[in-house]
Amino acid sequence: MQGWFAFPDSPHFIPNHYLLPIFVGTHFTSAIQKFLQYFIVYYPWYFEGKTIGCRDLATLGFCEKLGLEAYLSRCLTLTLPKRTQEQETQATKVFLVGIPEDLLKFIPRGLREGAISVNQQGVSNEQSLQWQSFYHCSEDLLETYKNEARLVITCALHCASPCLAMGIPVVLIARNEENLGRFSALSGIVPIYTIEDLEKERVDFVPQSLDIESLKQDMLENLNLSIKEAMGESVDKETLQAIRQRIADFVPAMQSNMAESHENSAIAGGGGNKLEANFIENTWKYDFKYDLEFKQRAQILFDLLSKEARNRLKSVLDLGCGIQYFREVLVENSLNLNYYGVDLYPHKPDNILCDFNQDNFPNFVQDSFDLVVCAGLFEYIFDLPRLIKRICALSPQFILCSYNFDNTSGVDNEIWVKNRLKQGELFDLFLQNHYCLNTYKTHKRSLPTGYFLFYKKELMGL
Repeated sequence: MQGWFAFPDSPHFIPNHYLLPIFVGTHFTSAIQKFLQYFIVYYPWYFEGKTIGCRDLATLGFCEKLGLEAYLSRCLTLTLPKRTQEQETQATKVFLVGIPEDLLKFIPRGLREGAISVNQQGVSNEQSLQWQSFYHCSEDLLETYKNEARLVITCALHCASPCLAMGIPVVLIARNEENLGRFSALSGIVPIYTIEDLEKERVDFVPQSLDIESLKQDMLENLNLSIKEAMGESVDKETLQAIRQRIADFVPAMQSNMAESHENSAIAGGGGNKLEANFIENTWKYDFKYDLEFKQRAQILFDLLSKEARNRLKSVLDLGCGIQYFREVLVENSLNLNYYGVDLYPHKPDNILCDFNQDNFPNFVQDSFDLVVCAGLFEYIFDLPRLIKRICALSPQFILCSYNFDNTSGVDNEIWVKNRLKQGELFDLFLQNHYCLNTYKTHKRSLPTGYFLFYKKELMGL
């Protein structure tokens, strides 16, 4: 049942009792969701003993609310074979797939000029109306991407997904809320940009090709074990659960070595570790819980801002935003600001996904934000000096952050990085990047946390 099920007027996608449905890569549109709510009332037994492998987070959320057993399986188009190194080297063209005319102006001229425009939904087929003929047309188009595309910019999920699988760099743009929900099939794998991101020049048009080979293996093994389980064969449930968790948590490594060594870091032992491998495993995991202490931390940071500082704010960048508690605090304090949350995981549909430990950083324009917030982030960053330098390069007026210094209390958290910064080292880092400490507050608990407000030097008359 890998498919996009959309039309409630013809609900023939539900197999009859002579067939055994196996739901992997399933998407339910809002119309089908409404239909299923009625369907289950009359046929409550239908989904008993069945697990729904959901293509995207929107479908997963619906199934869970309905009380169905479900998990994120993603879309099987992500398992297409990767192209060869020779094919990658010979690919020189930019493809604009499903990009409306009114969005072309936001794409850099150097990419737009000479690009090949494709409308996948309007592929003509004059030879035959048989499904085999359409299949061959689709196959030919995928071959074209594989052999010719050095970059694909698209508003189409089923262009982005197979292209990512083939190792083609992709820029994916969601045009509306429905797109955001459906495109969450790729959450954690590739950034999902919006029209607003285009308008405010927050799109990275120079993406890297991604290595998702381990994800492909897990997805195919999940399919294999799901079929066996549905057929009544014995399956190791712990193994199957672990595979499904890896699929949900997957974050790709870049094909090229994005990790630079920073041997000349001025901060000894303070997170300026040389990155020895192409991939660093993050210690903060997808299934970690966000309790009210996280909300309290957001409120403490907000309280550091004076009334005058709050009145200056128009836009906020929240790095390591999690479930966007700081956004809630802003709303509760009647501040309707432009808010952008960046996180490792798609806990919210509009989270911009980024792995700072893989040397990733969103391609934001300088002076785009008045305030940058880093609540509970720094303790998990292996190269903190580099991240702070990038944050300061955005040139916000204010930076709010929290941090647990190395050996402050003699108590440690096993999921924090080792050799964290000491107090003077952190303050010196910001000072080197033209930011001065304005306010410092501690919160007494078993692991005492420091809360800081940094100002741009010129705001303090320095």
